[in-house]
Amino acid sequence: MQTTLLELLCQKNALSYIIFDCNFSVLETNHKNLHQGLDIREYLWEIVGLEDEILALHNKKSIEMPMVLRDGFYYDLEIISFQEHTDKTLFMITMQQKSKYSQEYADALQKINKKTLIYELSDEKKQNNSYQEINKHLITFHVDLDGHITMVNEAALHFFNLERQEMLTKHFSTFFQPQKSQLNTTNIFVAKNSSGEDIFFYADIIPLADKNAKVFENIIVAQDITHLKKIKNELEYAQEHDALTGLANKHHFLKIYDTKIKENKEFFICFIDIDGFHTINEEYGSHAADMLLKHLSSLLLAFIESGDMVMRLHADTFAIIFETGKNKEYIEILLQKLPKLFRENPLYYNDEDTIRFSCTNLLLGYPHDVQESKKVVQLAQKLLQRKKIDLSR
Repeated sequence: MQTTLLELLCQKNALSYIIFDCNFSVLETNHKNLHQGLDIREYLWEIVGLEDEILALHNKKSIEMPMVLRDGFYYDLEIISFQEHTDKTLFMITMQQKSKYSQEYADALQKINKKTLIYELSDEKKQNNSYQEINKHLITFHVDLDGHITMVNEAALHFFNLERQEMLTKHFSTFFQPQKSQLNTTNIFVAKNSSGEDIFFYADIIPLADKNAKVFENIIVAQDITHLKKIKNELEYAQEHDALTGLANKHHFLKIYDTKIKENKEFFICFIDIDGFHTINEEYGSHAADMLLKHLSSLLLAFIESGDMVMRLHADTFAIIFETGKNKEYIEILLQKLPKLFRENPLYYNDEDTIRFSCTNLLLGYPHDVQESKKVVQLAQKLLQRKKIDLSR
């Protein structure tokens, strides 16, 4: 019965759920790409390295992981623990798929506004009643052709925590800062609420015309889209960061590289590749390989100095972009410490297995060694492989 209710709730709320045990083995799920007995870490590698934190969830808050990209969709994940009837501790992950409605929402709002906000100009009483009824949940106000407020609804007064007379006759820019200045276009507005927070609004601006088709006033209908702006920022972050390590990815690397080129100043990049990574993957499995990548990213983050950046470019290839102006000789001395760092910090995979590893690194500088961003990663990987072959001879 409990399983049936859970499935019904998930179906109603567009949720996927995964129940797993202390060994991270899937016991039950409604997710189409998972099956019983699978190690959950093989599918959700984002939880690799969080095992101890998950196992310590007893009577504690949940673990939340927003904007996880999987199977072409973004999900918000929440991990909780619970006791089954035998008092055995189990764990459940719920996956809430993010919606793709920002543009559709804006288009729908515009159509609704234009269809429903119809005013009979000859009947002032009917106009005012319709105005308040239709817009009681939207911030709505009238402005004259000069942009001064002539009418405002209760939602706007509540938002700004003002009396009606405090808004009437004021210019709309006193309260809203549109990205475009002309009232006959659709805009995104920013306004501060009574707590001083910046709130983003999608505004539909509808002209009112008399019987001679002459516009004498405009209606501005504003809908809070702050949550959509947040989703946009989260998507942009996800597109430029590696889901496994949290480091900036190749896309972000190329943006930073192009930005530095525009400065027209010398800078250096160290490319780092794990030796024998495929062998480690085959011997210990993808779970161990992922743990090694996360381990290496942590070591590199602790290694760099202020102003430097670590990024994961591809598979087991990482890069350090050093702060502009750093001396090449200084960087070369710094990089000599890397072999010892890796040698003294192996990955303790479990109680029985310790994975020791080494890396090959390559230092390139702009503009002497590399120039175009489109070629820099390809050139670095080619030179890294050549260096590995030379070192193995």
